[in-house]
Amino acid sequence: MPETTTPRGRPQNRELTRQILTTTLNALAAGGYHGTSTQQIADATGTSKQALYRRWKNKAALALEALRYGFRQVPPTYPGMSSFHNDLLEATSGTLNALHETPLGTAWLALLSEPSLAEELSLIEGEQRTHFRQIFVYWNTTATMETSIDQLLGFVFFTSLVRRRKPTLREITKLIQSITSRS
Repeated sequence: MPETTTPRGRPQNRELTRQILTTTLNALAAGGYHGTSTQQIADATGTSKQALYRRWKNKAALALEALRYGFRQVPPTYPGMSSFHNDLLEATSGTLNALHETPLGTAWLALLSEPSLAEELSLIEGEQRTHFRQIFVYWNTTATMETSIDQLLGFVFFTSLVRRRKPTLREITKLIQSITSRS
């Protein structure tokens, strides 16, 4: 039987971790990737750079974890509580609200400008797609699933982050109706 070991040092403070990730997300949104420093985040959270580097190996890892944290704050959609259309609308609305009402959208754009993060950002985008896939699978509408998710998330991200405006409920509803009518 393998030996169990306990982690060395003090246990991580979850509240401090949440504060660091929130501060990082805000700093990325305000100053961009290159305008954000670990010293700035350490100072703002009352900790040290060394403490940050004990949790994350570098600034890129911290920034990516902050982005993941931002997306984890989007309320989950549990498929089957209503209808296929309403499930898609709820998931889309949650993503839209996070992109527009929190620093998540601006932080996402800031990280997109850093080529060295492209692979990890692609994985984070894939995590978001998974939430939508679960809805399609639940409603047994997988024939055009990937194309439909491309259309929906493409529209949401392009309109939100490139055009810098929140799509209207009518625009989203019309797009979802077009998706659900062919599924």
